[in-house]
Amino acid sequence: MADTPTSQPVSEPVSPPEGSAVEVPVTRPFEGFTYLKKEWVDHEDGVEKVTFNMALGPVNLAADWARTQSFVMMPEWGTVPLRRTWIVRLPTHFEGHDQYLFHYFFQASFGGGNERISPTFSQMVVPRQFEFIDHAGDIIHVRLHWSVGPWTYPQDTELEVDGIEWGSEFSVNHALYRANDPLYQKGRSLVMKRLPVPRRFRGLIWAPKGSEIHYCFQLVRLDGQTTETHWDNNFGRDYTLTI
Repeated sequence: MADTPTSQPVSEPVSPPEGSAVEVPVTRPFEGFTYLKKEWVDHEDGVEKVTFNMALGPVNLAADWARTQSFVMMPEWGTVPLRRTWIVRLPTHFEGHDQYLFHYFFQASFGGGNERISPTFSQMVVPRQFEFIDHAGDIIHVRLHWSVGPWTYPQDTELEVDGIEWGSEFSVNHALYRANDPLYQKGRSLVMKRLPVPRRFRGLIWAPKGSEIHYCFQLVRLDGQTTETHWDNNFGRDYTLTI
């Protein structure tokens, strides 16, 4: 994911270590959060802490730093040079709008009270719809498994099939809490049998414009009373697109 600063940043972002274990937050198709991993690299000695400062604002307006949120970035001990990270949680909407600006900068604190502040970065957060088509008609759940950047912080978004109203009794908004409930799974399966084939599953995610999204699909089929999970990950290569 490329940052778009007003000038050159103090330090360049780096790729995260591979194979690190992360939580996988789940968001809803039309609301929820997006999680971004921001990084700082200590290119100078004596850095005691780095603060990540952010503010959200309307499109085409300057940042209102009176609404700044500040977080001390977490050092990744053992990395050379030392890396510091923070997971940013962005909402789908800001003041009722589904597009908004995400402003942020880094503040490095050194011994003796000295500080260095990076340029300001600004990114426009926009929605993007994803779709999966079930031609066979045997899938009851589709989950989008995705990350902004090359799997820097994976998250899951449930896709809903056309023909089932979001929030209804057998909607996927109940899947997190009733995934192991055979009555829910069988009821959803019976409702879906009434829907024409092919069936389209859709959902929305939000991310900074210009971001590269890495993604694949988790597919759930109902076999009698038990569910079976399969993956569509482009034969192990996964899928990518730029928002």
